[in-house]
Amino acid sequence: MTHLDARPLMFVISGPSGAGKGTALRFLTGAPLLQRVPTYTTRQPRTHEKPGTDYIFVGEDEFFRLHHEGTIFEYTRTYSASYYGSPQRLLADDQADPLLTELDPGGFVRVRAASRRRVIGIFVTTTSEDELRQRLHRRGQGDEANQRLRIRTDQLTWAWVYDYVLVNEDRGQFLRDLETVVRSEILRSDGARRMLELKAESNPTLRDSD
Repeated sequence: MTHLDARPLMFVISGPSGAGKGTALRFLTGAPLLQRVPTYTTRQPRTHEKPGTDYIFVGEDEFFRLHHEGTIFEYTRTYSASYYGSPQRLLADDQADPLLTELDPGGFVRVRAASRRRVIGIFVTTTSEDELRQRLHRRGQGDEANQRLRIRTDQLTWAWVYDYVLVNEDRGQFLRDLETVVRSEILRSDGARRMLELKAESNPTLRDSD
C-alpha cells in the first residue's frame, strides 16, 4: 500500500537554459494552478522579467546579508559569477496551497532534503543539443551557447533524481503533460489528506484533545 503523505506540496522546475522552464512557470501560475515563490539573484533583470515575480533582484551585499540572517536558505554561483538563492519560505509548511519555484539541481536536492513540504521535482529538457542551440540563438544568447550546452550536459546527469522528466518538443503536448503531472499530484495529496481525516474520525484516540 502506498504511504499516505498529506504534507503541502511544492513543485520545483529545473532544466537547462532554453529548455522551457519559463514557459512551464508562466503556464502553471497563469492557469492558475500554483503559487510561484521567486528566488533571489544578483544578476540584472532581463527585458521580459518582472522583479518580485520572476526573481527577487538584489545586490551582492544585500544577497549575503539575507543569507547571513537566514532569509536565503541556500545558494549557488553560476558560470557568469551571479548568485542564486532559495528563500527560507520554501522550507515551511504553514501554507496549505501548493507552491512552485525554479531551482538548479543542487538547490532542488538541498531543498527537498530540508523542506517540510512534499517536494515534487520536474526536470525540463529538449530533444537535442541542436534544438537547444537554436533556441539560445533565438533568445539572443548565441554567444553563450557553448557554455550553456556544457551546463546542459552536467544537468542531465541529475535528471534521474527528479520525479518527472518532461521533454519540450511539442509545446502543446509539453503543457498538457505538465498540467497532468501537477493535477495528478494535487489529487494524490488531497486524497491522502482526506484518508487521514477519515482515519482520525474513526479512531477517537487520534483526535486532538480539547
